[in-house]
Amino acid sequence: MSFIRWILSLTILALWCAFIGTMLYVAMFEPPETTPQAQAVVVLGGNPPENGALVGPSLARLETGVALIEDGAAPYLVVTGGGPQPVAPLMADAAKAAGVAEDAVLVEAQAQSTLQNALLTADFAELDKSQPIIIVTERYHLPRAWASFRWAGFEQVHNVATDADEPFALSTPLLLESVKWPLNILRAGAASVAMAFDVPRESFMNYLE
Repeated sequence: MSFIRWILSLTILALWCAFIGTMLYVAMFEPPETTPQAQAVVVLGGNPPENGALVGPSLARLETGVALIEDGAAPYLVVTGGGPQPVAPLMADAAKAAGVAEDAVLVEAQAQSTLQNALLTADFAELDKSQPIIIVTERYHLPRAWASFRWAGFEQVHNVATDADEPFALSTPLLLESVKWPLNILRAGAASVAMAFDVPRESFMNYLE
């Protein structure tokens, strides 16, 4: 019983630390004074499309990413997001319709989690992991996304929030981050061990969802 209590206490502590850390990051977030310069703006897919159209977080993230490209922040726009209704192709179409050059848009339509977003984005031959990238998502998601892309090998990751000007408020997605953080760490750790032993990626990729 003492071992079970120890595991339970450790789990509660991890969830609490993840929640407090994420809440403080969101509350204290300040956008950069100048637009960061990078090799690519990476827009993480959010919610699935509705009736074949971008809505909600996915739309907001794409609009922010396109604005960064228009400001000259990077030569490439990466859109990443898969699932039963892949959102990345729709984001790519919307970006091109907004004026982003077709050869500047890189599409990754397989990822179903933040870890997969990062790992599959790192596969693009056009990207050099030693050069900076900009990731675009909401404030609550940025710390875990940043950690995921660093885990995937990107050495310099800049954060841009779609909701930087919104007041702090508790929300369901923010609360869920306290659960997702420990799971993210466990899955990334297990995947790192697998890769260290040259286990084929397809053997563990599903466990990163």
